[in-house]
Amino acid sequence: MQVDQAIVGRTLRKRKEKVPKHLKRGANDKETDSFTKRTLRIPMDKPFEEAHFTQRLWMFFRETKETEEDIRRMFHQVREKMTQRLTLKKKSDPGKFAVTCLIGGIDYPSVLCDTGSSVNILPKVMVDHLGLKIEPSEDSFTFVDCSQRNSEGIIRNLEVKIGNALIPIDFHVLDIKLN
Repeated sequence: MQVDQAIVGRTLRKRKEKVPKHLKRGANDKETDSFTKRTLRIPMDKPFEEAHFTQRLWMFFRETKETEEDIRRMFHQVREKMTQRLTLKKKSDPGKFAVTCLIGGIDYPSVLCDTGSSVNILPKVMVDHLGLKIEPSEDSFTFVDCSQRNSEGIIRNLEVKIGNALIPIDFHVLDIKLN
């Protein structure tokens, strides 16, 4: 009498069975989010044909109805969003610097910016020249030289164009002399 003995050692995993095409489902949110995250990490100069296989983009949609053309379309949609998204790199604090900006249709070639202050100040002379509406404010400011000034008011959400960006900024109006 002979007894079959089971082989002791490694056990092999069964391969996942392929799902027939007619039983496949649409992609769910988790798969699309994972695909988007992976696509965002791919360099912009890498074309779809190369990224499809090197980044294994097809793996996200093995059990879904998405074809290679659908994956290509989603890849290009994510890439389009990447080009529209503006990401600024953090730099060391430059302290005080001058920029050009456009306020109320008037171009100012060198406006002093100070990243250390958390208040935006606009001289009353410029406000009168631009014809802007001032809301009342009871703020007072103490400067480094120990001088104090009371705010004439505040201008809320004044659109300032710096470069290609329109930024809504709140300005405190002070009666100060211009050089």
